[in-house]
Amino acid sequence: ARTRGMTLSLGRVLYRGLLRSSKRIDAQIQRHGTVDVFPEAECARLREILPGYKSQLAVGSANAVDALVRVSFRHGSDADVFIDEVHKSRESGALAEERARAMRTTTEMSRLDDAIAAHALLRRRAVLLEGMAAESNSDVTSSDGVRVAVRAALVPEMSVPAENAFVFSYTVSIQNVACDEPVQLVSRHWVIQDEDGNTEEVRGTGVVGFQPVLEKGTSFEYTSQAPLRALKGSMGGSFCAVGQVSGRVMEVPVGDFALGPPKRGAKDVAAECDEASSLAENDTDATTKKAKGKGRKVDRTARLAR
Repeated sequence: ARTRGMTLSLGRVLYRGLLRSSKRIDAQIQRHGTVDVFPEAECARLREILPGYKSQLAVGSANAVDALVRVSFRHGSDADVFIDEVHKSRESGALAEERARAMRTTTEMSRLDDAIAAHALLRRRAVLLEGMAAESNSDVTSSDGVRVAVRAALVPEMSVPAENAFVFSYTVSIQNVACDEPVQLVSRHWVIQDEDGNTEEVRGTGVVGFQPVLEKGTSFEYTSQAPLRALKGSMGGSFCAVGQVSGRVMEVPVGDFALGPPKRGAKDVAAECDEASSLAENDTDATTKKAKGKGRKVDRTARLAR
């Protein structure tokens, strides 16, 4: 009894933690504008501990993950159903009670393990998503009057998913919109993070081999590429510019922008679930027809001879 009480207490604490994490995930799904916020490995794990999570996301609710957690970890367990059946049946006495207690303990411990795994997975993913850009473009003007706009996209023909190699192109437009003196870009600094939390810093002189000088009202645009070992990531940083009259050093910020594939919404996931269901039904029908076709072979030789 004491062990079960401790298990229930731990379960309640985990349940409250799960609700907090699930709400954070729901918020990030809305912020990022896509339901594809989990890497493939985490998707596989979620299918084990939260069956039906894909279908729940396909509904398109703003609280999809929170609702799924409530259904999965708050409602009665299989052990409770079994215990009800034991009490309804003719089986009684110490044997029935012992079987009921054993199954309840086994089920509770199994769900406790699932709750721990779900809480760790959802919490970690929420933290990473909160630290990543949601949009594939950014537009920031520094206090010195230099504007930097960026747009990024996945390059499918240069990416090899089987080898975890993904290439993203990004186009940067730098414009002197309000600085009265010419400014020269002398260096760059990028911070790149993938969806697994791996971070890389890149520093270099100029941009694509140039150190352009921008008069007021002029701009410079270039395109470069960033490789990642994951399908999604985030990138941002700054440029160092120098005023050509005053010699003043300026830090020109680059707003964070997302690196990732085209976004998918709830409708896309719903279509995917429908297609998977249709394929499963077709496989079942084919198996059924094949089974019906099997039977005793009939020798029609004599009949044909007539």
